[in-house]
Amino acid sequence: MNRRASLWTMVGGLVVSTILFWVMVQLGQASSDPKPKVSPPQSTLKQEGSPPPSGRTHEESVAKDGATASARSTPQGPAIEMPREVIEMLDQRKRDLDRREEILRQNEERLAIVRSQVEELLEQNEALEKRLQSARAKGERPAAQPTKIPADKERIAQDQRTQLAKIFEAMPSEDAAARLERMPDRKAIEILRMVKSKTAGAILSQVRADRAAKLTEQLLIQTP
Repeated sequence: MNRRASLWTMVGGLVVSTILFWVMVQLGQASSDPKPKVSPPQSTLKQEGSPPPSGRTHEESVAKDGATASARSTPQGPAIEMPREVIEMLDQRKRDLDRREEILRQNEERLAIVRSQVEELLEQNEALEKRLQSARAKGERPAAQPTKIPADKERIAQDQRTQLAKIFEAMPSEDAAARLERMPDRKAIEILRMVKSKTAGAILSQVRADRAAKLTEQLLIQTP
């Protein structure tokens, strides 16, 4: 969601800046147009004492000529219209934003599936390890197959650990770190030892500093 909000903010700022720049250019062109020259008011009476034409008084003629001169001296600015290039640019930005939003939505759906798989594998692995520890503590073995069943359980547990390590490697480091934070130290150390060194370093960089230091120390102690 933060990425989506950042994209909307960036596109909105670019659109507003483009429109403001275009309006300033249009206003600059309008102000640079030459103003029409104001013709001096013509005298309605060529000579003093001659009667005004068409029965108008001298004051009416002067007022009408002044109004005409004021109307001519007022420049008419150009009509502001949205350029075609700006409209096409906005349409292209909208299409790009829609495409990125669709990609983010698909990534979120895939990430949700991966998260559910990780949670399920963690639960299965935890339950299987508890059964193995219980069987080892009691020393119970079935009479018919004294060694095969524990070996099968060990193999299944190892397969689950391998699959879990692959999922952690494919997961974003911040998500993997968030899940590692909720695990016991023993389980977290086990996963960090199974993933690649580069992946383990990326995950530890997202873990709290004190927890990362503790896990790193235990990794060094348990290294043969």
